Amino acid sequence: MPSLYLGQVATRCRIPTNLSTTNKQANARTMHIARDDITSLKIELPAWFWYRTSTKLETSVTGSITYKASIEYPAGTFTQVLFASATSGIATGAVPLLSDWVNVNIPKGAKFWVRSFAVATHSIVFADATAGSNFWVCDFANGEAYEYAASGITDKTMGGTLVPNKTTNDAPICHPTAIIGMTRNASVLLIGDSRVAGFGDLFNAVGDTGELARSIGPSLAYINAGSAGDTLSEFIASHTRRAALQSYCSHVVVQTAINALRSGTGQNKTAATVLGEQQTILGYFPTKRCYTSTSSPASTSSNSWINDAGQTVNTNLAQINAYNDAIRAGVANSLGFFEIADQVSTARNSGKWKFDGTAGKWTADGLHASAYGYQAIQDSGVVDPTRFSRAGL
Repeated sequence: MPSLYLGQVATRCRIPTNLSTTNKQANARTMHIARDDITSLKIELPAWFWYRTSTKLETSVTGSITYKASIEYPAGTFTQVLFASATSGIATGAVPLLSDWVNVNIPKGAKFWVRSFAVATHSIVFADATAGSNFWVCDFANGEAYEYAASGITDKTMGGTLVPNKTTNDAPICHPTAIIGMTRNASVLLIGDSRVAGFGDLFNAVGDTGELARSIGPSLAYINAGSAGDTLSEFIASHTRRAALQSYCSHVVVQTAINALRSGTGQNKTAATVLGEQQTILGYFPTKRCYTSTSSPASTSSNSWINDAGQTVNTNLAQINAYNDAIRAGVANSLGFFEIADQVSTARNSGKWKFDGTAGKWTADGLHASAYGYQAIQDSGVVDPTRFSRAGL
């Protein structure tokens, strides 16, 4: 039997990717699924963010954020979260806020919510979405909500209905960066770009999105540190806070590759260079069981990807294919890989998306899968959660 360790025990933890210096108060209600029987847990709340729309750096907020929080389970029943025995605690950019143990009985597979109330000296942080792109982070269908303002927001951690500022699918929200407890089960840290973050996807029934979380979430706890627009070199330049989340996970998947490989707005690098960067990142997780993945296509289309003839492959396809073939052959410091590319490509190394005559069926932009494409990856079973084993630990 695997040993007990202090690890991630729920789904849908996510890193923040933006800030607001105008709004300094916020209530959040985030939904999670327990992936072990939980009798006590801790939550981690951030005062840093990965600045996806600007510097592409992990950035500390100026000053601090004071949080209050509760665990809502079942719906409408609240357990106060304490921080060093107080009802509030302070997070700084250098030191995220980790709660005391919270005694709460949540059975494996049950849905619960974390409520948090943030008061910032300078700026709140949150995961941001993108209008019109199906890049969603706030799951209204599962009861998530986020309300914020410069002032005047009242603490609703122990009750009350949140009134979100935005009820559209591009609404922001601030999730805990970790929900941890004593567990024997595997847990997974997801490192990647927009395809891991879930750009172009729609929430499935339990709120999972993206190439990896959709397949992992139904059975295992995870932290999604995927960041839209990220590259391997940018992760190397600024990764300390995301890499630190490995302390809560038994496994890591390092996926980020396509933005380094593709031409156009990508970095147009050689496979050898990208594989070397990937080895540097795998080296940040020396005690973890790591996996990689092949990279799905990047093409343009003259007819919304309804057929093969309308698609034009990326001009750096030879290097994308060389990278994928190297991943398939096996790379150092990785236990194996997930064959994502084959699930959405017309043929291995074609560089083109599958199609069935319907506009935008598998992809709407040529870089990200559509919700149908992400679902196809999940349905294929290629990202097999049974491979995340803690046998021998």
